[in-house]
Amino acid sequence: MVAPREAVPLAPLTTLGVGGSARFLVDGADDATILEALGWAREHGVRTRVLGGGSNVVVSDAGFDGLVLRICTRGTAWTRFPSHVDLEVQAGEVWDDVVAEGVRRGCQGLECLSGIPGLTGATPIQNVGAYGQEVAETITGVRVVDAEAQLDRRRRVRLLVP
Repeated sequence: MVAPREAVPLAPLTTLGVGGSARFLVDGADDATILEALGWAREHGVRTRVLGGGSNVVVSDAGFDGLVLRICTRGTAWTRFPSHVDLEVQAGEVWDDVVAEGVRRGCQGLECLSGIPGLTGATPIQNVGAYGQEVAETITGVRVVDAEAQLDRRRRVRLLVP
């Protein structure tokens, strides 16, 4: 059973380092914990906000009177095919680390997106782009959790290889 931590300072969890505390916080290290935390919030009538790496996030000094669900899922799966590489990345992976690993493996499609802060889960939402390259040109699908319906749909992310 998920046990949210109480009165957790949010400033250390953001790149700006400002803001108050979350009334409750859960570190979602896996899908089961994420779904359980969403269920807990619904059961207790508590509002929910999702937090990734904390870049581009401003937290009020008053904090958040609800549950902050911090996405901490980790893992990558690389599958090489003759014409491409399929890459499935968990939302909690550091984006720049994913790009660096793709470059190390000789993959093309993300190399211009190095140095952009944040976690992989935020990348498609923000349509990260730099130097004429956008992540939308590379992603073929995104796995999501519908917080209302708590539905889990699997998709893959595809990188192009030389």
